[in-house]
Amino acid sequence: MSGMGIGLVAWAFVLGLRLNPTVNRSVLAAPVSTTVRAGARSGAELYATSCANCHGARGGGRYPVFPPLAGSPRVTGDAAQLVPVVLHGMSGPTEVNGVAYNGLMPAFDHLDDRELALVLSHARTSWGNDAGAITEADVAWIRGATATSQTK
Repeated sequence: MSGMGIGLVAWAFVLGLRLNPTVNRSVLAAPVSTTVRAGARSGAELYATSCANCHGARGGGRYPVFPPLAGSPRVTGDAAQLVPVVLHGMSGPTEVNGVAYNGLMPAFDHLDDRELALVLSHARTSWGNDAGAITEADVAWIRGATATSQTK
């Protein structure tokens, strides 16, 4: 199956979970190992295991469902706009660099503040992106400030 096919299957699965509220999602959550919590993985490793299947190993995205992270103003812009998308997920149409995408990004709130800071900093400094790092404190503050909201 091609990368696009895998991405579409993953997207359909997550969409099915959103449309069927009777599914107990907690049993589907991937366990986070203690080595991740202990800080054994880099932002690049977290990206490879958490993001690359949809957004590509080089952040190029997969049209028409998963937008690119390379060259994305959302990725390189204000952290207060980026962190909630990763924490709470988003669905529906979005546009990146004049190209329309329509997909679903699941919430990654199972990652701790340190892990989110590492993976987002990786995306903000890779593939030609030249944005500043996001700190663990930034993520913690944004997590608290957006705890009762959901990004669309």
